[in-house]
Amino acid sequence: MPADDTAAPRILVVDDEDAVRSMLTRALALWKYETVAVPSGEEAIRLLEAGEQFACILLDLTMPGIGGEGTLRELDRVAPGTPVAIMSGYPRDDLAREGRRFLAKPFDLQALRDLVAELAAT
Repeated sequence: MPADDTAAPRILVVDDEDAVRSMLTRALALWKYETVAVPSGEEAIRLLEAGEQFACILLDLTMPGIGGEGTLRELDRVAPGTPVAIMSGYPRDDLAREGRRFLAKPFDLQALRDLVAELAAT
């Protein structure tokens, strides 16, 4: 959560499920984050290629189209240094070994809040 009255950190949510995007957008707004939510990796990549900047990205791993892993590679290319947290209902120990932040679905809202606060502060 922002510590002062400067602009709210922008968070990009990438998830193909409407309900998940809606819940994340509402929760992040309560915590004073500005949220942009898109249903696909392709849309996320287009935003970043257009120059949009975010404090962090919450990325679903299992999506149609380019998918989470392909999206992650492209995000690393077009927005190097932007923190990305992977969200999935499937365990992915390999991502943790790569140093990626991982949020297992379903997740506790406090865990989400803590993770976003940490990533947005970097």
